[in-house]
Amino acid sequence: MTLTPDEVHAVVFNPPPPGRRAYHSGEVDDFVDRIEATMRGEDTLTGQEVNKVKFHKPPAGEEGYFDHEVDQFLALAAESLGCGYDVVDVDAFLDRVVNALHGTERLTVEEVRGVQFRRATGGVDGYNEDGVDAFLLIIARVLERLGGRPRALTADDIVAVGFHTAEKGTRGYNEDEVDSFLDRVEATLRGRGRLTAAQVREVTFGEALIEGEGYDQEEVDAFIDMIEVQLAAAHYRPAM
Repeated sequence: MTLTPDEVHAVVFNPPPPGRRAYHSGEVDDFVDRIEATMRGEDTLTGQEVNKVKFHKPPAGEEGYFDHEVDQFLALAAESLGCGYDVVDVDAFLDRVVNALHGTERLTVEEVRGVQFRRATGGVDGYNEDGVDAFLLIIARVLERLGGRPRALTADDIVAVGFHTAEKGTRGYNEDEVDSFLDRVEATLRGRGRLTAAQVREVTFGEALIEGEGYDQEEVDAFIDMIEVQLAAAHYRPAM
């Protein structure tokens, strides 16, 4: 179901049943206005931003809006606006990334940091924006370490890579597990291991025990994707 601007304008939320949570009605109303404005071409809200929005509790003495009703509406609104980056745009750029990592195309750090993708059109799911952004952040870091000269990752690149710590309120990947796996990757790139692209694709890591600790999951996943691409290349040879 795709919402229209008029349907967004007319939406009404009820107070919560006894014992259920509520959202601050003023905050919800303001955000719904932005959704309507975006559908009318007067704002630039994205489906992903709709999915991420958070509201406070209503002030003491006010009922607020029933959170379940609001959440259901926002899910429809996100779908109507389109969610994520345009798949065709991202795939085309990632083809350039793969070619750059294989040394067949020039790709600069500035191009990676400056790339912009169209949003997926209404009713169409695109690529998760945070995941794509994290992947490109890793690509930019690698290119910086290589002096802007794209080539296949080396064992030294694996040793040098660093990941941000997980954000507050989230758990990152267990650092020892990630480091241990990267040791296997390093050994393979030095010709002393036999890690395959399939094994890289299937690897999983446990989470840190405490929130705000461990390696940022999206950054690790993005780097693992790069390793898989390289090992899967038909012409791949270990780089000493």
